[in-house]
Amino acid sequence: METALGTMVFVTILLFGIYFAEVGVLSLKVQEAANFALWNATGRVMHDPQVNEWGRRGTVLAAEAEANNRYADFDGRQRMGRTGVAIQQAIARAQPIQVDCRPELPGNVRGLVMAAADPDLGGTLVMGTQGMGCTASSSIRGVRIGRYLEEGRSGFFQESQRRAADAFTVCAAGRASGGRCTARFGMLLDDWGLSGVEEGRSCALNINGARRCANPDYYEWAQRVYRANGGGGNAGSALAGLTGADGVNEDQFFMSFRGEEDRYEENLGSTHAGGQARWEVTPFEAPNIRSHNANRANRWLGVPR
Repeated sequence: METALGTMVFVTILLFGIYFAEVGVLSLKVQEAANFALWNATGRVMHDPQVNEWGRRGTVLAAEAEANNRYADFDGRQRMGRTGVAIQQAIARAQPIQVDCRPELPGNVRGLVMAAADPDLGGTLVMGTQGMGCTASSSIRGVRIGRYLEEGRSGFFQESQRRAADAFTVCAAGRASGGRCTARFGMLLDDWGLSGVEEGRSCALNINGARRCANPDYYEWAQRVYRANGGGGNAGSALAGLTGADGVNEDQFFMSFRGEEDRYEENLGSTHAGGQARWEVTPFEAPNIRSHNANRANRWLGVPR
């Protein structure tokens, strides 16, 4: 008799122990799906200055779709194409994860109006996608839990085991309210760090135009800063005029950007620093001119690499 009574309690504890463990694992996968969408968006193109596009609105929706495709079966290692099939474990049954992302700024973070970043764009642009908020949800319930010990049949247990295993909604963030997940993970988008493939290219020496530059975004933005701060002025031209010399356009914008892949230098021909062909963008070193040898070869701003 004691064994029979103890077995009923042991089996109940065992079943629900397995069930709660499965719920814990599935809940983590729901949270993982929402986080996947956030990080997936950071690898997408956010802006394209060449076509005057700031903040692609499709970025958030594309990341959401990718997360839904990958986590329909709670496993994000491959795309499932939204199979829509419930996942059955030993006891827990979970409906496919639903990832929901919106192009919105987290909390009360203020938006960036382009006029604050560049007066030339004032009144024409407001960044479309500055941030995103994501959540994910799934409905989980316990199955394979019998009714043989419920009240009305044996009278042994006062509470229904089946009721404890009813379907409920799991949220990636917070708890469900009325079966809906309202809390979201938030993240700002686009660091404007010129970190993409095209925005990481070098730029050959250009004068008043980015035609030869493989990185036109960097060139044009640097030129805008130069213009916004008054350019070169006209003091030199005024002095030349007093002596009868030809005037010089001091507002010409010269720019060259070379990275480590080019050893921070550019070949200008025999027109620079005493006839040497090599021009170091930064730091400067001219072996044939002792006074210009800064002893900083193959370093960035003087810091050994």
